[in-house]
Amino acid sequence: MELRQATEGADLADIQAKTAALQEASRSLADALYAQAAAQSNAQPSGQPSENGGSSAEDEVVEDADFEVIDEEEATKS
Repeated sequence: MELRQATEGADLADIQAKTAALQEASRSLADALYAQAAAQSNAQPSGQPSENGGSSAEDEVVEDADFEVIDEEEATKS
């Protein structure tokens, strides 16, 4: 709110000071959020799926299989 009030005025130094204070506050908030996310991801056991529902690359099983596409309409005509 202070920055918004400062922008209504004509004091450039006050606007710059309020902008710098807002940037510092948002940087501190972002640092705290990143630290919290990093702590949560480090605390999660490796065998558990991640928050987005996926699994780690170690748990993924890929199977290659042959298949034949059968057209149901063709099969009923014969």
